[in-house]
Amino acid sequence: MNFLEKIYERGRKTKKKILLSESHDERVLRAIESILKSGICVPVLIGNPEEANGVAKKQGIDLKGLEIIDNKKSKDLDKYVGLYCEKRKHKKISSEDALKIITENPVFYASLMVSAGDADGSVAGASITTRDVAKAAIYCIGPAENIKTVSSSTLLILGDKTLGSSGIFIYADAGIVPDPTADELADIAISSARMAKILLDDQPKIAMLSYSTKGSGGFGKSIQKVQEATRIVRKREPGLLIDGEIQADCAVVPEVAQRKDSDSRIKGRANIFIFPNLDAGNISYKLTQRLARARAIGPLLQGLQKPASDLSRGCDFQDIIDAVAITAVRAQGGLLI
Repeated sequence: MNFLEKIYERGRKTKKKILLSESHDERVLRAIESILKSGICVPVLIGNPEEANGVAKKQGIDLKGLEIIDNKKSKDLDKYVGLYCEKRKHKKISSEDALKIITENPVFYASLMVSAGDADGSVAGASITTRDVAKAAIYCIGPAENIKTVSSSTLLILGDKTLGSSGIFIYADAGIVPDPTADELADIAISSARMAKILLDDQPKIAMLSYSTKGSGGFGKSIQKVQEATRIVRKREPGLLIDGEIQADCAVVPEVAQRKDSDSRIKGRANIFIFPNLDAGNISYKLTQRLARARAIGPLLQGLQKPASDLSRGCDFQDIIDAVAITAVRAQGGLLI
């Protein structure tokens, strides 16, 4: 049984309620059709029922048994308007403004459902931007305890099973924080380790990546930031296996690690890559996906009180299924999300 088969099986055991909020998107509806048949979770669609059923009929998609909640007409609108006003009281959001946001943005309705405990997780982003998905999650669900930085990680599944955790890597941050400070980078590393503990049958091994290995590149600001972030993680989570700053080859090739950094804690066996900025993370994951023909799942939002996942707008329906399954399993993980 491969990694994703195990994830699907874990999902079937608890059947968490996962929300999708792009009722007009054929890819989302095809993913839901498959999920209804496979039983990896209980999918619920937020949006316009007539629109969803019209697209499904035109494309020959079977949505029998699917619950569709119209965020413009829901009986729970007053409840979620009140919750949003409470969440955003520091911004003095009025009930009228809250109602407009929730009825015009299904992803906000979905995030409020998750926050209220009426659903277990949400997935969106096939046709809306990462910025909008993240904003809904941050505003409505909010950061987890002891984590100030909401970030994202992307799961990469490679064909070469000698690398990472039997071919599995977590890349972070590849979607949210443009230029993290040392403290934010530490949060990203800790959140990614929590993600790994839920998803991987392996100990998290974190590489804090740089163009330098243990000072070989000099004393530039980027190097110093990664070094400081590594020190912060070790202080906050002394049990984590983390090394930095190190170069990518030193992180994944044991022979290179032995030559460049013989005292390396991860010894060229990293399964988590923490990038110094969003440019590096996003470019690296997309290059890995396309050049190594890796399967990419995410961005998976992390550092939240409850699980939410983003999608690449270039995703196909199978990518959506994978993200939903991962989100369902994360919902089993309690506070380690």
